[in-house]
Amino acid sequence: MNILYFDCFAGISGDMTLSALLDLGVDFELLTGELEKLHMDGWELKLSEVSKHGIGAKHVDVIVKKQAHSHSHKGMHLFNHHHHTHLHAHRTMADITHIIDKSGISAKAKYLAKRIFIRLAIAEAKIHGSTPDEVHFHEVGAVDSIIDIVGTAICIDMLAPDKICASILHDGHGFVECQHGTIPVPVPAVTEVLAARGAGFKQLDVDGELMTPTGAAIIAEVAESFGPMPEMKIVKTGYGSGTKDFSIPNLLRIVQGEPVVEKTPEQQDTVTVIETNIDDTTPEILGYVMERLLEAGARDVFFSPVYMKKCRPATRISVLCDEADIAAAEQILFSETSTIGLRKYRVERICLPRKAVTVSTPYGEIRAKETLYGEGDGVRISVEYEDARRIAREKGIPLQDVYRAVKGS
Repeated sequence: MNILYFDCFAGISGDMTLSALLDLGVDFELLTGELEKLHMDGWELKLSEVSKHGIGAKHVDVIVKKQAHSHSHKGMHLFNHHHHTHLHAHRTMADITHIIDKSGISAKAKYLAKRIFIRLAIAEAKIHGSTPDEVHFHEVGAVDSIIDIVGTAICIDMLAPDKICASILHDGHGFVECQHGTIPVPVPAVTEVLAARGAGFKQLDVDGELMTPTGAAIIAEVAESFGPMPEMKIVKTGYGSGTKDFSIPNLLRIVQGEPVVEKTPEQQDTVTVIETNIDDTTPEILGYVMERLLEAGARDVFFSPVYMKKCRPATRISVLCDEADIAAAEQILFSETSTIGLRKYRVERICLPRKAVTVSTPYGEIRAKETLYGEGDGVRISVEYEDARRIAREKGIPLQDVYRAVKGS
């Protein structure tokens, strides 16, 4: 098992995260090649070696060509509380989703990048009394911020960790200037992101901003838990640097490790079930709601026919999700359906161990999941639908032929 532990002793930001992942071993040229698939012109990445309090680290900066540019302290902010010297584009969530969806990066990287942006949109919508779809990203909509977030998603997809966890999160104190005036540290978007996630947080006696909204959204999305480093064999450590100097090393440390003790074949954990009954919504809208819930991170979404008071036929929407995705699922259900109330409860589940594999077929290689069951000698191979669909379209063959080829391999 591959574990990543984000040690956020001096906060976290988008560029610090990307820098630490590169220091951990992601190939810089390979990352740049993937980012070029976003089809956004006029930028380049600069990677440098720096030292903070005697600790060597990497720092990556996005250079916007033909415009004066530099990162401010460790990443982007929403709604212009950021110190760039060039004018940024204003983009909606739909604009950013379009850029990501039309790119050539992997499906997993697209999915993670969009989920990070959704967290930011939900936080900003709450602060400004609007909806996530109405939020206009300023700095976070700019080229450099998209590179930070999408680049992080690409790196995590490349490293393919089985588990990501993080330390208690930290920020400093004081004030920063933004388009709307002077605001306190932690900035409002950070506190909203952390509140929605339920992440552990501690304020340090450091005058300045240690955690940006981008950094908060990244760690809130990827981390399964927050606390001390789990027991593991440390394989490698990466350090990503911020630009400012503080009384503490302005660094993010990511530790890669392996579990000390092998887990049992059957893994037990808990998920949250969110339910509501709807009796006045068309099937098309229900289908759209399902798509949005899955995009927001739900483990599963399913519908059940039910009869309500006075024998009214209705549909029960059931959503299975992790704690980190509860807020996003609730927002979607309240905004996209007519429900006025939701039921939530925790359930235990037992899962068989699984891992991602690549299977060779007469039509080429295809991604699949390998699941172990029984006494360890039983193996099931489940093809990834998107890969099977792509091959079927490219080869002009029935989709079921691709599935048969995988089962016969």
